[in-house]
Amino acid sequence: IAVFNTPGANSNAVKELVFAGMLLASRDIYHGIEWIQTQKENENIAKDVEKQKKKYAGHELTGKSLGVIGCGAIGIQVANLALRFGMKVYGYDPYMSVDAAWNLSRYVNHVTNIDDLYRQCDFITIHTPKNKETTNMISHDEIAKMKDGVRLINCARGGLYNEEALVAGLKSGKISFAGIDVF
Repeated sequence: IAVFNTPGANSNAVKELVFAGMLLASRDIYHGIEWIQTQKENENIAKDVEKQKKKYAGHELTGKSLGVIGCGAIGIQVANLALRFGMKVYGYDPYMSVDAAWNLSRYVNHVTNIDDLYRQCDFITIHTPKNKETTNMISHDEIAKMKDGVRLINCARGGLYNEEALVAGLKSGKISFAGIDVF
């Protein structure tokens, strides 16, 4: 049986999934859909929708800060696209290769201390492999350093965050949104 490692093969799909999560977190699209589904019998729907729009308008990505942990094939695509959305982007990757660096926009702020990324970013997305160093890399201590209301996205690997810490962060409001597609 031949086994291949195909770095970057799904990078575009994952990049799009990360941005879908960021838009959902920013615009509260889910709760807007949930509300509209309760309005099937509402005769004043047009008027009520105008009132409700403000409740689910949320915030634009433009001007927000994004921290990208892991600047490999996927992290680079996420970082570069975030710049096009007008976001301020911080990249952290102590193992970035020269080849990867050539693909990363010069407008991505290189962070050498991950705590700086935690303190500055409205959104944090993780794109690292799972190994001894990265297992539970997001735990109680790291979450405590993050901005209040941070939105955390992990489309990389399960086990990169401590589940108890994540739940506690969500319950306390320290984390306002978690987009997780891996366990």
